[in-house]
Amino acid sequence: MKKITVLCILFTALALSAYAQLNVGAYAKSIWTPIRVRVADNGDTSYTTAVQVPWGETDISAGVNVDGWTQWGGLHLGVEVANGAINKSANAYSAKGDGWIWIKPFDFIPHMETFTIWLGNPVYEKLMGQIGGSNLANYVLNRSYYINSEDDARQRQFRLEIQDPQFNIFTRIDPYSWGNANQPYQNLWWPRVASAAMVTWEPVKNLSVVAFVAPEFFNLLDWNKDSAGVNNPILESINGAQLRDDDINQDFYNAADVYRKMQVAAGYDIPGFGFARVQWIGVRNVFEFAFQLKAMGDVMLDMGFKVPYEGTKKDTTNSFLTSTYKKKRDYQASIAATYRNYNFRFMGRIDTAFLGSDSSGSVIKTRGLDLIAYLVPSYIISVGTVGMDLGFEYEQKDDFNGWNQDSMQAGAGLWFARNMGNANFKIALVSRFPLKWEEIKQPFEIMIPIVLDIGF
Repeated sequence: MKKITVLCILFTALALSAYAQLNVGAYAKSIWTPIRVRVADNGDTSYTTAVQVPWGETDISAGVNVDGWTQWGGLHLGVEVANGAINKSANAYSAKGDGWIWIKPFDFIPHMETFTIWLGNPVYEKLMGQIGGSNLANYVLNRSYYINSEDDARQRQFRLEIQDPQFNIFTRIDPYSWGNANQPYQNLWWPRVASAAMVTWEPVKNLSVVAFVAPEFFNLLDWNKDSAGVNNPILESINGAQLRDDDINQDFYNAADVYRKMQVAAGYDIPGFGFARVQWIGVRNVFEFAFQLKAMGDVMLDMGFKVPYEGTKKDTTNSFLTSTYKKKRDYQASIAATYRNYNFRFMGRIDTAFLGSDSSGSVIKTRGLDLIAYLVPSYIISVGTVGMDLGFEYEQKDDFNGWNQDSMQAGAGLWFARNMGNANFKIALVSRFPLKWEEIKQPFEIMIPIVLDIGF
């Protein structure tokens, strides 16, 4: 009987494969630093070691994903785990399930063949920044909001992304990736999209139009210890109170609050020349413009500019995410370039943020300049790739930070990387230099991170 059951399952799978595709994949990533030497300004030296992933306190990130599709629709289901969140054992709060479905219901109508409806918590990366960064960035620079900052209000201000700098050029649809939050204690939870709808469409060739709406959209306010001493997240709905009638009315939100925070984007790929994109991100009150220049042969440029909008809704409960009345995020301008010449590769980028403001009080506060410059030259050899990371960050004293002098940080790394099919290996010698950040001289550091990344 068991043999007959197995044969039936195999036959069914083979029959379905004639009409659909089904992929099952998994990945895992972790970084081991066998030794880190830190020399403080007073001469004290410490020797430490760690196993972690670069966005915080966890020791491994991993996931299992299932994707199935036909020409008319498909699905994605995934589970991702970051073990040891907040230096604790893995639990329900250190895992995230994601999934979405998509359907092309109007392919029989001319020019509607590509019209697609997505439900769940989908992501869409076609329009986002085209040039990323280095997986050593957080070791070379160390995120500015981790360094000596005890002011929670300062940490709650979004400036530049170091780990995913392509977001500085043009943010992807569903802008919040899991595990890369902008507060040290929110690595797994800020913010959380539980359910969303997305529409994508290419009405004419090379033109892409996208709209993303998230009714179930949560922000992490803080953590609360239960009776067992375990930290549990305190979540707040970004879209206000939901209806809870325990029937079909449950989980409805005020439409104006939801659509005010939607994300709308469009991109046009000009053949042989470039890729222009524009979008509005309502949850951030920001207009974004970007252009990728592809007409320079071995050189590719990607440029982006973000313009904040003050907004009209007064909300003083959450200055980081939803307060807009008389408050503006930073303007942002970024440019990134890649160059290839036989075995030589080069990636460089400059990201800036400036002129964010708060005029809700009796005194108008304005932000100064935050600038990050990053260079990665590399050369392919017979057994892998050798390269160098050079990073520098400058943050100007301003009305918000109240420093007496500007802050700077810098670092460099020499590395060797090897791709072995599904596995990637990287070892580096990284140094951070003793410049002053937030008026405190940073320690001189040398460390040896070893990156293991594998996927199937």
